[in-house]
Amino acid sequence: MGKPPSSTCKHMIIVAQASRPSRDLHRRISAWLMARAGQRYERLVERRKRRLLGKLDGTVVEIGSGTGPNLRYVGRDVRWIGVEPNPWMDHYMRAEGERLARTVRLIRGSAERLPLADGSVDAVVSTLVLCSVDELDRALGEVLRVLRPGGRFVFIEHVAAPESTWLRTVQHWIRPAWRWAADGCRPDRNTARRITQAGFQGVEMERFRLPLPVVSPHVAGTAWKENGREEEPEPVLSPARPNPLSPRRNSRRPRPS
Repeated sequence: MGKPPSSTCKHMIIVAQASRPSRDLHRRISAWLMARAGQRYERLVERRKRRLLGKLDGTVVEIGSGTGPNLRYVGRDVRWIGVEPNPWMDHYMRAEGERLARTVRLIRGSAERLPLADGSVDAVVSTLVLCSVDELDRALGEVLRVLRPGGRFVFIEHVAAPESTWLRTVQHWIRPAWRWAADGCRPDRNTARRITQAGFQGVEMERFRLPLPVVSPHVAGTAWKENGREEEPEPVLSPARPNPLSPRRNSRRPRPS
C-alpha cells in the first residue's frame, strides 16, 4: 500500500477540489457575458470581419469559437468547425447556429493542442483569442500544423500598445486584474510580432484602433502557409497596409506563374 498523503498534499487536494466550482462559475459567467456584451464590439469590427471571413472556403476551423459571433460572416458552403475549451459556450453557439440555419460542429480542445490531423484544414480563424492562450508560440505552431499547404490563418486581435507609451504602462499595470476578470486575457501581449515570427510564408496585417478602454490597439489580417508552388495568394485585406514588424523574409510574396 502507498503512503497516506501528507498534510501539505491533503491541503492541496482540498484547495483543488474547492476551486473547481469556482472555475466552472467563472467560465459560466464568461460565456454569459460574451453572449450579451459583444454586440457593440461586433459593430466596430463588422466591416473587417466581412472582408476577412467572407472569402474563406473549404474546411475552416475557428479556435476559441465562443458564443458564435463569427458564424454569420462565413459562407454557407464552408465546412465550419469550432474548437472551444469552455463547455458553457456550447449552448450559445448552438443557438446561433439554429438562428442562422447552419450546421455547427464543436470540438472540445485548446489552441495549444488542436485535436485535428496535420494538413487537414483550409483556414484557421482567431478573433480575440490569442491574448488568452497560455502558450502562444505553441498555439501558432498548431495553426501551421493543421493548415494545408497554402492554407490561411485569419485573425483579428487586440495587441500591446507601442512601448514607452502611457497606454502600454497602463496595460502592464492592470494585467493581473484584467487577466483574472477577462478569462485569461493579457492586454500587453505583443501578438502582432509573434504572428510575424511564427514561420508563415507571408503575413498581411492592418493596424488600427478602436474606441475601447485598455485594449484599443488592434491588428487584423491574414497569414499563409507555404504551399510549395509559385502561386500568388489572393489578398484578403484590400487595401493592405504594410506591416512594420514583419521580417523581410516574411514579407516576400511568391512570384505569379
